[in-house]
Amino acid sequence: MATRVRGIEMNMNRRIWTFTLAVSAFVALQSMAANAQSGIGKATRVKPDAQANTRTLAAGSDIHSNETIRTGSSGVADLRFNDNSNLSVGPTSVVRLDKFVYDPNKGSGSIAIEASRGAFRFVTGSQDKGDYRVKTPYGTLGVRG
Repeated sequence: MATRVRGIEMNMNRRIWTFTLAVSAFVALQSMAANAQSGIGKATRVKPDAQANTRTLAAGSDIHSNETIRTGSSGVADLRFNDNSNLSVGPTSVVRLDKFVYDPNKGSGSIAIEASRGAFRFVTGSQDKGDYRVKTPYGTLGVRG
């Protein structure tokens, strides 16, 4: 009987280790997928504080699609996108980077930004001017000419 109990314990230990290994692999793959998200540009200047979702931005930080940029009461963030467009976000502002698609070989794509609070300045880059959309609480801006 002692041999049988020992065999059951060993079988349970194998199952626990297999489960632990499977969960660890799943967590590692999730982390790798999150880090594999390609950046759409970089923060070129941040003074004194700005956040991208829950992380603090610094000069040189990557920025990604679907991130929300928030600045503090004296915060300023300058962002440069892969198509050489620039977004300056002023103090006490909230700007969501809804969509960024850019093919450098064709020089075309699509950018959508939602500015829900504060001040910002946007300078277009190398894409066709009609590829840019800026949403605000009061309307949507499109770039012409």
